[in-house]
Amino acid sequence: MQNINFTKMNGAGNDFILVDSIRGDDIKFDSKLITQMCDRRKGIGADGILHLIKSDVTDFELIYYNSDGTIGTLCGNGARCSIKYAIENILDNKTKTKFLCNNEIYSGSKAENLFFTFNLNEPTDLKQNIEIEYKEEKLTCDFINTGSPHAIFIWNEFQDSKKISFNEFDIFSFGKEIRHSEVFAPKGTNVNLITIEDEKNYIRTYERGVENETLACGTGTVAAAIILNTKEKIELPIEFITYGGDKLIVNFQENNGGKTKITLTGPAKINYIGSYNF
Repeated sequence: MQNINFTKMNGAGNDFILVDSIRGDDIKFDSKLITQMCDRRKGIGADGILHLIKSDVTDFELIYYNSDGTIGTLCGNGARCSIKYAIENILDNKTKTKFLCNNEIYSGSKAENLFFTFNLNEPTDLKQNIEIEYKEEKLTCDFINTGSPHAIFIWNEFQDSKKISFNEFDIFSFGKEIRHSEVFAPKGTNVNLITIEDEKNYIRTYERGVENETLACGTGTVAAAIILNTKEKIELPIEFITYGGDKLIVNFQENNGGKTKITLTGPAKINYIGSYNF
């Protein structure tokens, strides 16, 4: 029998199993082990695995695995959890760090009130007013890649918005169909639904790779903020309330029509430390 030492963490309810191979053993992950560990009934349970390994160019390298066993694209809340862990356990409580993820260099820092800030690179592939059909209803969305691909939908454009509340909407069925839509083939997309109620911004997410709704999505929140700022001229910084009730704050600067110096700030917490036997 083998065992893996891990730290269970969450960033605004988006939960992860962090494995430190910088201070611990080098673990060889495969899809079977990943899905077993992320199983919420027979394993530890998580939206994904954060694997920290040594890097020759930055403080560490982050490899993110989706709970379905696939290698993930950028995960904003996972990045903030990794930043917290590295600052507190690997870097002797420095306040800033740089790390490698998917062959790109990112950075982050400790903020106030137990929050941590992740600095994202510039987004790509902005496409606006994409027409898409769902249950014979014609909808429009906007698409942007903030390190992961996101399709952003506005709740008040849905017929259901006149019948049920934002939180009552079946985002699992909706997200699953949109995620696999030919419009976003072959790789698919994450799906975000946003609304503004009583001058507060709310967001829900169906995550590709988790294949379900998550309590929060960092790169999706950044994508939604960029869309709201672009289309609705919402002032910066933009604060969102996640499905889990936590707060995520997005800020950025305009530069010749582009978005630069993008930051995602919010809570990152250690739930517990354990050992997984397999």
